[in-house]
Amino acid sequence: MSRRKLVSCLGLGVAWALSGAPAQAADPPAPAGTPVPVDLLRAMSEALAKLKAFSYHAEIEFDRLLPGGPKVRMAGAVDVAVTRPGSLYVDYRDDISDRIVWFEKGRVTLLDPVGGTFAVVSGPKDIDGMVAKLEKDNGVTLPLGEFAENDPYKALTRGIDHAFYIGVGNVEGIHCHHVLLERKDLLIQIWIEIGEKPLPRKLVFEYPLRPGSPQFTASITEWSFEPAKAELFAPKLPKDAGKVDFLPLEGGR
Repeated sequence: MSRRKLVSCLGLGVAWALSGAPAQAADPPAPAGTPVPVDLLRAMSEALAKLKAFSYHAEIEFDRLLPGGPKVRMAGAVDVAVTRPGSLYVDYRDDISDRIVWFEKGRVTLLDPVGGTFAVVSGPKDIDGMVAKLEKDNGVTLPLGEFAENDPYKALTRGIDHAFYIGVGNVEGIHCHHVLLERKDLLIQIWIEIGEKPLPRKLVFEYPLRPGSPQFTASITEWSFEPAKAELFAPKLPKDAGKVDFLPLEGGR
């Protein structure tokens, strides 16, 4: 993966209630011909969970609130490779930060290639456990980390109150189901490819309670289902890199 590769059909949405964690009871039936949004999310989640290995590229845009209140739009990109159950590679760069993450055998290495510093965190040997640890203990939310977990549906719908089916949209020539998830402090829009491979193709996260209601947008391309070479998950640190306690991701969500 390259280091520097840096409409919807709106109509009356159909909403279903979700209570916190995904409900175990059967979902309400949808009107004839209207997809049930949570069913689309489950199908996407199951398709991703079945993959033993995958990688993708995503173009990213996000809002940054400057001191004094002005909001500016920043851009970047991320390349992600996953080999289940415990190998993850994230190459993230944007207008204000540049980070590489290697996760293998319960050990995470985070590198700032511009600043020449790195940090190491040890923990669970599975991706789900390590993603949770990074978020809880270190305040790090990996860009699009939900898709690396074994159950993206659970990660995406955590705390969600309602799910809406918006319609069919076009994402870079690919027809997709457009779904909206809503909770008090977060709105998530997801475009899911229509067909045999229900892959996520675009996401928009909006935080209405934060100053400026910032958004994070990711357009996901270049999906591959070939296992990445083992050396991709081995840290490649500059000889003069200095070790620090912790490296947060400045951009992302």
